Amino acid sequence: MKNINIEKLLNNPKTKIILMVILLLIIVFPMWYGTRDKKGNEKENEKNYETFAHTEAEIISEETFEGLKFTNISLITDKGYTTFTADVINTNTTDNTIEKVYIDLKDKDGKTVISLKGRIGTGLKPNEKRTLSTKAKGEFKKVVSKSIREYKK
Repeated sequence: MKNINIEKLLNNPKTKIILMVILLLIIVFPMWYGTRDKKGNEKENEKNYETFAHTEAEIISEETFEGLKFTNISLITDKGYTTFTADVINTNTTDNTIEKVYIDLKDKDGKTVISLKGRIGTGLKPNEKRTLSTKAKGEFKKVVSKSIREYKK
């Protein structure tokens, strides 16, 4: 077995270059890889997203649809996701039959920017209250109003 002189090996310029390349790969690769998702695409930088609440009267005002009163409405954007939340009260004298609704978020021209699908559930008794919450990816800054309609397959 041949003895390897480590001092002589480390003084060799080729060895120094190889060691520097390996060291550079050990440092740089994890930094580069950390900016990628599992598919190899660059991750979105969450620091670029704004957090804001829509305070437009036409968004947060109460609305009644088919005897379902939507109150305590909020539309909040955080980290690139927009969440619509409302309390739903059945003002009818019979059980609710509407299970799902669309919340159409509209721009100043009345054009639908996005339709969020929300689930109320079945069997909402008269005067019973449930909370509806639905989320979508995106910052919908142009949204100034909403309308509610039944979701039909």
